[in-house]
Amino acid sequence: MRPELDFHTLRTQIEAATWVPDFSMLYQRAGRVRMRDRLAVLGALLGTLGVLAPVALAGIFGRPAHRPAPAVLGPNPDLSGAYDPGPTVTPSISTAATAGRFPSTITPLAAAGDLPDLVAAVDVCVEVSQAHRCSLQVTRLGGTTERRTPYVLDALRESPLDKISNVQLTRIATGTYMLSGEVSGGSRSCLQFRLTGDAQAPLPAQTGSPVIGPSERLALGGGDLAVQLAQYGDLFGVRGTDGSLSLVGQPPLARRTVLNGLPAGTGWWVAGADLHTGAPAVSVSVDQGQHWTASTLDAPPGIDVPTVTTLDGRNAWAFVRYSHAVRFFRTSDGGANWREVRTPIELPASLKTLENRPFGALVRPDRSVLLWFQADAETIVLESNDGEHFGAVAGPGGAIVPVGNGYASLGDPTQVSTDAHAWREATLSAIVLPN
Repeated sequence: MRPELDFHTLRTQIEAATWVPDFSMLYQRAGRVRMRDRLAVLGALLGTLGVLAPVALAGIFGRPAHRPAPAVLGPNPDLSGAYDPGPTVTPSISTAATAGRFPSTITPLAAAGDLPDLVAAVDVCVEVSQAHRCSLQVTRLGGTTERRTPYVLDALRESPLDKISNVQLTRIATGTYMLSGEVSGGSRSCLQFRLTGDAQAPLPAQTGSPVIGPSERLALGGGDLAVQLAQYGDLFGVRGTDGSLSLVGQPPLARRTVLNGLPAGTGWWVAGADLHTGAPAVSVSVDQGQHWTASTLDAPPGIDVPTVTTLDGRNAWAFVRYSHAVRFFRTSDGGANWREVRTPIELPASLKTLENRPFGALVRPDRSVLLWFQADAETIVLESNDGEHFGAVAGPGGAIVPVGNGYASLGDPTQVSTDAHAWREATLSAIVLPN
């Protein structure tokens, strides 16, 4: 006889074999694990921000709200051995001769005035903890009198870390100058300053005030100049008696660029581009902007506007640069008519390209024409006695700019000349190392 089934035991066995776990408990444990992981990640992020936030804030708000007095700096610890700062150094004035003791560079960028007493715009830079800190200053170049302080200090820049380019220095009246440059790739900034005769004057801050465009038209004379406050911007006349700016008529050109440094009495010469075709063009005014004679050169657009030079205001040359060639034109009637000179200018092999290279032209007192190109490691000088055939000659080692009754070469060393043939070294007066 079969035993009776134990249904109670059988039910217990079936329930044990088919048991399903309680998933709500698993969900709670998984949630606690996820919360723990998120808190760990948040803690790591807060720790990282605690390290990086001061650096980021220093980079954003690191520009000085004011200009502290410049200080002499020691060697860069990243370039030499261990650096012991030693005792605090009192801010002092440094000359070009003593500045060589520090990791610094002194670069003349522009010059103006009359020989032998010139003034120069000089960029003074030092390496501080891998930062290239610079101060644009105006000081004396050569001359018969010593000056122990710059005329202008820490010009144009808002921060010593800003980059500056295309610096121009123009004498607009007796003892009054205008300094301009493009700061950190932005628009051109200008300031106007007047020289002080006291060689023992205290160390100045930036004494020049920013230049603001005029709102009225003043009476101008034959020796008054034209200036621009912005690249390719409007022209303004400058009254030589007091340096006041005046509204003037504008030449019918695009990309207008005033040609500075031409002899007095040659008129206002402006290079640019034809308004309709974009071809290189030149415009001339002999009545301080009341009337303009504009001529378009028979050439395609070049790297920039033409470079124009003249000695007497009637015979002039216009050079149009391309990446690997230079085309040039002559006029003998003050810019009314131009003809292209077909003789090619043979460029040295070291000038692999003319892109982004400083370039200039001038007419010497003996009416020979001089061109200079800045190569990678030298300044290449070409000259022509007839204004049409150019050949390489020896020259000074820097950009050559006309100044009153002579020329200045802004190389190392800085040199001056009355005829752009024979050169003599000229020393810079006081400069100040940036802090």
